[in-house]
Amino acid sequence: MADEPKPAPTLAEEFLVEFRAFWAWLPDKPLFFALLGAWALLFHFLGHCSFNFTNQPSLFAWMWGAWSAEALEAEHGKLVPVVVLILLWLRRGELLATPTRRWLPALAGVALALALHVVAFIVQQPRVSMVALAGGVWCLVGLVWGPGWLRKTFFPFLLLGFCVPLESLGEGLLFELRLLVTQISVGIGHNLLGLDVLRDGTAIFNSTRSFNYDVAPACSGIRSLASLLAVTTIYGYVAFRTPWKRIAMIALAAPLAVAGNVARITTVIILAEAFGHKTGAAAETHLGYVTFAVAIGLMFLAGWLMREKELPVVAPVGSPDVPLGHVDAQQRVPTTPLFGPALIGALLLMGVAGGAIFKLQARQTLGRSGVLAEPQAGSARWRIALPEQVAGMASLEVPPAKEELTGLPPDTSIGKRVYRAADGTELLLQVVLMGRDRTSIHQPQYCLTGQGWLIEKTEEVRLPVARPQPHEVPALKLTASKAFTTESGQRVPLRAIYVYWFVADGTLTAHRSERLASMAKELLRTGTLQRWAYVACFAHCLPGEEDKAFARVKEFVAEAVPEFQRVGARNSR
Repeated sequence: MADEPKPAPTLAEEFLVEFRAFWAWLPDKPLFFALLGAWALLFHFLGHCSFNFTNQPSLFAWMWGAWSAEALEAEHGKLVPVVVLILLWLRRGELLATPTRRWLPALAGVALALALHVVAFIVQQPRVSMVALAGGVWCLVGLVWGPGWLRKTFFPFLLLGFCVPLESLGEGLLFELRLLVTQISVGIGHNLLGLDVLRDGTAIFNSTRSFNYDVAPACSGIRSLASLLAVTTIYGYVAFRTPWKRIAMIALAAPLAVAGNVARITTVIILAEAFGHKTGAAAETHLGYVTFAVAIGLMFLAGWLMREKELPVVAPVGSPDVPLGHVDAQQRVPTTPLFGPALIGALLLMGVAGGAIFKLQARQTLGRSGVLAEPQAGSARWRIALPEQVAGMASLEVPPAKEELTGLPPDTSIGKRVYRAADGTELLLQVVLMGRDRTSIHQPQYCLTGQGWLIEKTEEVRLPVARPQPHEVPALKLTASKAFTTESGQRVPLRAIYVYWFVADGTLTAHRSERLASMAKELLRTGTLQRWAYVACFAHCLPGEEDKAFARVKEFVAEAVPEFQRVGARNSR
């Protein structure tokens, strides 16, 4: 009786067989995973001291919280490590063919990553610690398996950079891309298709205002730039061997994002013109896949145009007569002893870094506030003394919103007052004072866009103040727009002027980057954590009245600032 044929193995069974073969071949596993475990413990227990996304010192907990935060739009970070592991697995043949050896010069890279983490920990920059975390693991690969493995794994480890939330660094670029998408889409609709469509900044409408849309970061899909950058980078790595072709594919991410969004917004314009505002609004909401469909289609077209000749298939490591799932003993690389200079040197460096973090953090002191504030009994929050009257305008104190109290560190202090003029005009003055956590102060753009405002213009301005001595307050002026829908269904446009700056004891700046640089410098030089406050003044108006509203804000600031802000001199209250 003939033997019955055996069923073909499943994909999972084939994977397990190949993984067991790879695992059996891989040398020095105890050394690498011992070092990896020590590295993970360091970043778990001394990962960061900025608790805006978690109340744990673990950098891994902070990363998960940042990836889960809607405002950062960085949820793709959860998938990047998995993608990197898959890419390493797909290139396992190249790794198996690469000679391995202990390479002690990689300890210099480990030391550099640790130094970067120590600085990032002290200046409260967990994003920089994420770079140190990934860079250190890559250096451990070189330490255990040699420079050949460093070269082969450089590109996959480089992809871990997409784990880092970079929303604040890319805000200016994203706005320029939104503006470019608006210009191209309206140009296609108006000049090529002859449609009744106009634009104002990133706002798109027709002459009768029967439809009105905004190319916003959240809904336009232009924030897909980060995701498309990851996709083009991975595709370039998998599809090409030539370095310039990989770089060219990465560089295509921005043009592809623009092309995808132009296709989507142009479709919205055509549907709105043909079938009305509701149809266009529905398309704006539900056609997000158009951006990715067009962009990825163009990516594959570019890949086909730059395609490379296929290389001959390389025979797997081992003798051809060795069954699948077994390892040729002659090809196996012997495992060296666990204890040696590599293990001792790396652990010693980690211990020194941990001790430096403890010592530097212990000497930190909190600087004095740049605004008038006083502690409150039984509370970590201070009371900020905003004036009750400014230039004859009475005010009403506004309590912080629940989201502000729960979403910011517990020692964050908030002061708000709404001032009303005789003609009914209202101005909001707000001060946010940080405690020992710099994340008490975040990008003001988050709050505005979260409330439905679309930032159309950002300008640097100087606000003159006459008392106690003449000086100017450097500030950023945001011009924003918002469309309200009345009960009758009519969309009414509204504008807003939002002016803000940062102040610490004796220091003023309009820029977040300057504030962070000043804070980092003082922490590293003297151990003093500058206690920054964020000051903002908000006024809304009708379209066309922006200059008038800003003039009122300037007059208000000139009168209000001397009442609550310490200026220049380190005077006592």
